[in-house]
Amino acid sequence: MGNIFDGLKVIDITNNLAGPLCAQLFGDYGAEVIKVERPGAGDDSRGLAPKIEGVSLFPQWSARNKKSVTLALDDPRAQKIILEMAKEADVFIESYKPGMMKKFNLDYEAVSKVNPGIVYASISVAGQVGPKSKVPGFDIIAQAMSGFMDNTGEKTGNPTKCGTVIGDYVGGLNAFASILAALLYKQKTGEGQYCDVSLLAGLVGVNTLIDRAATLGDNPTRSGNHHGSMAPYGLYNGNNGQSCIIAAYTGKMWPNLCQVIGQPELATDPRFDSNVTRTKNIGQLVEVLETWLKTFDDIDEPVKLMADAGIATCKVYTTQDVADDPEYRNLGLIVDMDTPPSLQGKRDKVTTRGSWFKFSKCQPVYHRAPDLGEHNEEILLKYISKEELDQCLADWAGKFKKQ
Repeated sequence: MGNIFDGLKVIDITNNLAGPLCAQLFGDYGAEVIKVERPGAGDDSRGLAPKIEGVSLFPQWSARNKKSVTLALDDPRAQKIILEMAKEADVFIESYKPGMMKKFNLDYEAVSKVNPGIVYASISVAGQVGPKSKVPGFDIIAQAMSGFMDNTGEKTGNPTKCGTVIGDYVGGLNAFASILAALLYKQKTGEGQYCDVSLLAGLVGVNTLIDRAATLGDNPTRSGNHHGSMAPYGLYNGNNGQSCIIAAYTGKMWPNLCQVIGQPELATDPRFDSNVTRTKNIGQLVEVLETWLKTFDDIDEPVKLMADAGIATCKVYTTQDVADDPEYRNLGLIVDMDTPPSLQGKRDKVTTRGSWFKFSKCQPVYHRAPDLGEHNEEILLKYISKEELDQCLADWAGKFKKQ
């Protein structure tokens, strides 16, 4: 039995995270993914720290299961090659600034002319049309414009960016889902189509406060580490910089928590006898629970007491805790992968994040990320001669600046 995307061919002309993630998800389950990069410079992420022996760590994850070729998109010779490649492809993904692919003669109109069945996805910060399509294409822009950043941070503090590039991740997943839906439509009708995916749309979509703002007009904003209508439902601090989550807002868990902390009378205290009163008096509730937590040297002790009593709780993991937890490896969330030839002999393995998905009949594959242009001859000599390829690469040498 083959894998889910065996036989699917994907052309990946994307940069940084959202687009590369989308293409990687196909590669994890068997698709042939050809990553088109700038000669000499590659994907911008190849310049990101941290680096191992001069090679960026990030693309070891984002470019796994891909083949790398280097082409200068503004050169008609490269455009001709890509259109030839597109004739044989099922999916075409790009993440350039809106309008750029048209300048390169590689927009949906041009590609669908040579392959009407192609599913073509453009990923941008704010879509392909309208005034907002012209804003710079970065995750942090989408966080700011979607209200996501205003919802994040302490209630009395400033808007705060998410700890990860959430817009890129949501955008990459949305692009993957959009392409899958378009492939299903093609299976039914035989017709390809264009997918316009934006980071902004994804973050507007996950901003639950928008419904309230639009319907009630009451200007909802961030509530910090505690929920605006459920309590306790938030982050509580113990000793030694340790914290835990306590989500005991239900009619059963709240009395249980009062028993665990040795103050059963709080279950019927007028300040705390309902979600409404506990939320209204959240400052006092936080003080009560954190005073109890700080009677322990290690947060694991009160967390166990609460868990044993049926209370929803967990320790707040550091990223290092996640990386070191053997159970995360057992679940396939953390995996080891070979390094590209440029690192072999210096570091033969990297440890990285595993697949997002679990299936009963198909398993992800983890082929190493490629060196920049590693597959030039394997892929490009199908379309041009060795002499022509060498001439192109010589002409493009030094054309693009590394990050």
